[in-house]
Amino acid sequence: MSSSDDAAGEAPAPAGDPPYGWDVFAPRPAPAAMDVRPPATEMVAVLQRYRAALGAERGRAAAEVDRAMAIAVEQAVLVHRFAGTLARLGTALEDAGLGLAHRELRILRSQMAQSLRDGGVDVRDPVGLPPDEVADLVEVIGWRYGAEFEAEAVAETVDPIVLVDGAVARTGRVHMGAPPETPPEPAEPTAPDEADEPTAPDEKVNDIGEQG
Repeated sequence: MSSSDDAAGEAPAPAGDPPYGWDVFAPRPAPAAMDVRPPATEMVAVLQRYRAALGAERGRAAAEVDRAMAIAVEQAVLVHRFAGTLARLGTALEDAGLGLAHRELRILRSQMAQSLRDGGVDVRDPVGLPPDEVADLVEVIGWRYGAEFEAEAVAETVDPIVLVDGAVARTGRVHMGAPPETPPEPAEPTAPDEADEPTAPDEKVNDIGEQG
């Protein structure tokens, strides 16, 4: 192989001096010691952040569920009051020629109650139940006495007992009824003791002699 071929295979030499060399790098102090954590430690930190975010999201979701359930419980109470109003005004609506409207409202009320039951929210009206059956389920806000009550029982429901999935979510508020109170019989009179018998007043002695 000729010298011309060798010259053709080599890269051409750059013209002049190279633009940089090792001598242009100035020494500088080494960086301080770095806390290099292993990958496992970094993974633990990432998982902890994800766990914290997941816990916060679960708390937010639970708060939203509680808020929605509180609204549903309140709606159940209002539906029960609506039913009582319809029952109380039924005759008046019929007499006013609004019987059809009354029936439509009753159907709507039934649909509202069924929608709540489908979501696990139900109501219980304790009217007629004795006190021992509702002692932990209601708040007694008053008593009524009358001959129509043969024994103590719930006379009127102001707010029903609300159940969520079978558990009590809100206690009811009721008026209790009881038979009329019988006044105590008067005591039989007792014979007075001799010591208690009144004595006759002492007779005054007339020291003045009779005049003839």
